[in-house]
Formats: sequence, structure tokens, C-alpha cells
Amino acid sequence: MKCLINLKNHYLHTLFFYLAFSLPVYAVDSAGQVEAIKGTAWGQLPGEAARKLEKGSPVFQSDMLRTEQDSTIQLLFADQTKFYLGAETEMSIDKFNNQGTADEKGFTSRVVKGTFRFVTGLIAKEKPESMEVNTSVATIGIRGTQVVAEADTTSATIILMDPEDTTRKTSIEVYNQYGSVSIDEPGYGTEIPDEFSPPSPPRRMRLETINNIMRSMQSIQRINIPRPRMP
Repeated sequence: MKCLINLKNHYLHTLFFYLAFSLPVYAVDSAGQVEAIKGTAWGQLPGEAARKLEKGSPVFQSDMLRTEQDSTIQLLFADQTKFYLGAETEMSIDKFNNQGTADEKGFTSRVVKGTFRFVTGLIAKEKPESMEVNTSVATIGIRGTQVVAEADTTSATIILMDPEDTTRKTSIEVYNQYGSVSIDEPGYGTEIPDEFSPPSPPRRMRLETINNIMRSMQSIQRINIPRPRMP
């Protein structure tokens, strides 16, 4: 009997060890989750199969997120940063660390293509330079803000919007190896026409341009995108 008990204990210990170490590492800690979704979206970690995202699905550092045609997704990260992705948009979460000191924390993402909007959270509030959003042609440096943008592999349009928290100053810096611009007026933006050009000087963007970008993200009814103030 004692031999059988020891054998059973050994079996349970082996099973626990196997399950513990066969689980994916990313299952321990997520960067955020899906708050709302319409249509179909996918997440994929390096070396893993793509997984279909649903409301409440976790997303992780190193994830590549992708929406399909006529699909939109809203993401809420652990530091309260919000991202909204329009149809046929691809975004990677290159770094997300919400622990430790302000110097240790950081959030870096890349939008490969598509339309997107983000509202900064606690990481950018504590140390603005700890967050940046990259596109193929320029980087958006954060100073505490809300942004809408459209990008592809060779160009981008980036527009500063009114902050959700009106007590916070809002501004961004958009830069690449050819130049940089600072934008601190909501409704103003910059365009990067190709991968060999600097960001254009800031200018008030046409309302039609803003509407066209935002329209692809408005199919999620919970999203209420504020209109920029017009003179």
C-alpha cells in the first residue's frame, strides 16, 4: 500500500511539473485585454499559431495584432492606455512594462498599416518619453495626449486630438531620420509622404481627412471619438 501511495504521489508531482513547464510563458502576465470587438481580429506571438481574439481576450508583449476587413477592436492596457484599431490594421506590442520605477517602465508599439487611435495612460503620464508609437516612416513621441492616425508601409498621416483629460497638456513629437516636428494644437497634424521625407510642417488638418480616418473605427458602438475643436 505504501508503495502505491508513493507511486501516486510521484505521478501527481510529475504531472504538475509537466503542466507547469509546458504552459506558455506569456500565460503568466498580460499587457492588456480586448475591451470591445466587431468582426474578426487575431493575435499572434512569435513561434505560436494565430489565436482569434474575443472580448476579454488578453494581449501580450510581442503580440502581433491584426484586424480583418470590416473589423475593429478596442484595447485597454494595464496602465489604462487605450488603443483603437480600424479595419485591416496590423499592430505589434514591442514592449510593455508597467512595473518598477518610472525609468524601468515603458510602452513601445508599432503600427505596420491601417488606422488607429490611442489615448495615453499612466506610463506616459508618469514619464512621457517612456512611451512611443512607431510607424514604418516615423515615430510618435508622446507628451500626454490623444492621437488619430493612418499609416501604411510608405506613408503616414498623424493628427493630434483634444485630450480626454482636459487638465493635461497635450502634444506630440513626430520624427524620423530626416527631421522632426512638434504639434501642440488639437486638430493639427503632419504627413509623411514617403520613407525618404521628413514630417511636413504642422498644419490644421481638413475635417474630411479626420473624419475619413475616424470612420473606420466608429463601427464599435462603445467608441465615442471626440471631434477636434475648430476655429
